[in-house]
Amino acid sequence: MSTTWLRRRGARLVAGLAAGAMALSVIASTGAAPFDGARMRFADERFARVWSRTDSEEVRGGRTWYWGPGPWFDDAEFYRQGENGLRTVQYFDKARMELNNPRDRTGANQGVTNGLLVKELVSGRLQLGDDPFDVDQRPPADVPVAGNPRNANPSGPAYAAFAGVATIDNGYRDPQRIGERIAATIDRGGNISLRPDLASAATEIIQYNTITGHNIPRVFWEFMNQQGPIFDGVVRRGPVVDWLFAMGLPITDAYWTRAQIGGSEQDVLVQLFERRVLTYVPSNPAGYKVEMGNVGQHYFQWRYPHLGTPWAAPEPRAMLLYASNLDTGRHWELYRYDGPGISQRITFNNEETVAFSWRRSWDPGQLRWLVDSRREDPQRRQLYEFGPVTVYDGDKAWNADVRKLSFDVFLPNAGVNDYNASYSPDGTKIVFVSNRAGGEELFLVGAGQITTMPLQLTTGGCTNETPTWSPDGRSLYWTSNCDGDFELYRADLAYDQDSQGGPFARLVNQRKLTDNSTDDRFARVAPDGRTIAYAANPSGNWDIYIYDLTMGGSYAVVSGPGNDEAPTWSPDGQAIAYASDGDGDYEIYTLSLHGRQIVQLTFNTAQDRWPLWAQ
Repeated sequence: MSTTWLRRRGARLVAGLAAGAMALSVIASTGAAPFDGARMRFADERFARVWSRTDSEEVRGGRTWYWGPGPWFDDAEFYRQGENGLRTVQYFDKARMELNNPRDRTGANQGVTNGLLVKELVSGRLQLGDDPFDVDQRPPADVPVAGNPRNANPSGPAYAAFAGVATIDNGYRDPQRIGERIAATIDRGGNISLRPDLASAATEIIQYNTITGHNIPRVFWEFMNQQGPIFDGVVRRGPVVDWLFAMGLPITDAYWTRAQIGGSEQDVLVQLFERRVLTYVPSNPAGYKVEMGNVGQHYFQWRYPHLGTPWAAPEPRAMLLYASNLDTGRHWELYRYDGPGISQRITFNNEETVAFSWRRSWDPGQLRWLVDSRREDPQRRQLYEFGPVTVYDGDKAWNADVRKLSFDVFLPNAGVNDYNASYSPDGTKIVFVSNRAGGEELFLVGAGQITTMPLQLTTGGCTNETPTWSPDGRSLYWTSNCDGDFELYRADLAYDQDSQGGPFARLVNQRKLTDNSTDDRFARVAPDGRTIAYAANPSGNWDIYIYDLTMGGSYAVVSGPGNDEAPTWSPDGQAIAYASDGDGDYEIYTLSLHGRQIVQLTFNTAQDRWPLWAQ
């Protein structure tokens, strides 16, 4: 399939796309969002203030990081006492910051809390609310507490190895050992032994915490209480951290471990606290002998194994996909646009297959896309998740990584259709459209709960279409014809539960964004969450519009003699891909919002439609 870059004939950029309107669409997001290129910005200025105290350039000098070089992922995670059952969190190498109540600005840290991540990793009990017994039980983390990741650190003890010597809710306590030097070791199986050669003056126990019942050696106690430069608007000298806020109470004694660090295996002293892990490597240079363990990284790998390692990876590649009947002459298959002259067919089915959303990941091997397909039943649209693996054998090809997601066990009849499935930004939930309840309604399900009864979000028996998530996962946008013609809608999700058993949520604060006598369809939220691209037909043909969520109101960006429809955003939010039949048959085009240039991507006599880019 050959393609060439050129301007589309016959299309016009609407004159209403004036400089002022254009400026609205290209302003960078003031906050962060996982996949809009702003993941390393602070999601809240209070997070930046807490981080700057210890880790800003003005004060850090030659000392180790307390949080890390900067944030790399933010999200709205379920927390029962949070706003709509959600709280804003942001991950750093060493920990996670949280805002349980965005209106709380009390205390030295103005409402910022610091998660009890280590307790969760050791116990497998993911905290769901203020009640310590309000948890989602998962397997304890098989993530090494120190050194390289598991694939390069096969014998390093994981958090799970400390379960037998940790104070969680089991009343476990160690006896006071003031004055002793630490020689105890722990291995991957949680077995304790002694190596007297490791006992040194630095490991002499000088503190005993009577609340949890654990001993703290000199080298860690001095680190926890060290004085140095800090920044709180001005640079001054003081305690570098409030260790109770930063670390919590100790939940184990300190133990020696063997860990692969870089290319060598070393002895590492580790001690687990509620929020952090402290490590001591005697051979490290001054200022780095004692360090905060990478608890934020470790917890992220445990909670979001499908998302990869954002702290160590560039932005995920968002391929431009589209549906075409080029090779079949009859039904849609998926194609990947790889650049001028290069398009690759990537699905091989007997019936139509159309992509609607990505499960994005910083691990290329875990990229997935959600599709509607009739591959098993020509009369029904069903949901499938496709992976990136395609097998070629001579003139035959097939997709080797396909998972069916439609929820047949609960279908009331054989005529049910599921379609327009959209992954949440963190990849843990799916919202989709189904007629299983009568009308085309929105349903919600956990991404891993393919046998769980989906939760119905909308009612009324009308047609709801193309749900799309806000970048922070708090809200949904979609189109509906409940008032006679299709309009844009938004609503927040309020959660009563979100666990391995599935989410339980409802829509709140629902409102209609457009209210006119035309159809507004194919809504997609921009990666920065500020605008919605959609198609409308005020003159009979479909044109591309943008709705500004900050200012309110819409403006057209593309209008031509034919139909321009199904817009989808580029990863940086600076361009839109869409389908148009202005030249006789449907082809794929892009619009650059900054340069106001239209480029035709596909050239053939087939029908190329339903593009999917980043959003």
